[in-house]
Amino acid sequence: MKGKKHAFCSRQCLADFSNKSKNPDGYSKLKDFTNISHHMTKLNKTMNPTRMTIETRTKLRKARLGTGNCNGYSKIYGRSAHRVIMEELLGRPLSTEEVIHHRDGNRYNNIPENLVVFPTASDHAKFHFEFRWFIRQLKRIQEVEDADSQ
Repeated sequence: MKGKKHAFCSRQCLADFSNKSKNPDGYSKLKDFTNISHHMTKLNKTMNPTRMTIETRTKLRKARLGTGNCNGYSKIYGRSAHRVIMEELLGRPLSTEEVIHHRDGNRYNNIPENLVVFPTASDHAKFHFEFRWFIRQLKRIQEVEDADSQ
């Protein structure tokens, strides 16, 4: 049993030990799942370098376009289209903190003129707060002008 940490009397004992709800403390120590998608991507590229070529990805993308129910943002190879477009426009990758704002409010309109980068979600929220305040002020001025003209 060299290299193994545990010996189990049955498959049921192994299953119970590996079960997150039955063994929450032990389960968390079983395996480190941080960054697992990065490791799997790297492993897939090493083990099967011809599997996800640009041609294959393009073919899969075309086959899946228009099949969803459009609840989220449009995607380019699994990444949000607005982020990919903004990265190309800036010539650098976006940080995870940066937020892309659509000027016209249409999340499917990803033309570069419609996209703005905010450094953080907090800055983006502040913009929306100030913009709503500004619109309310304009409506109040319009109401006063309408009342004066009558």
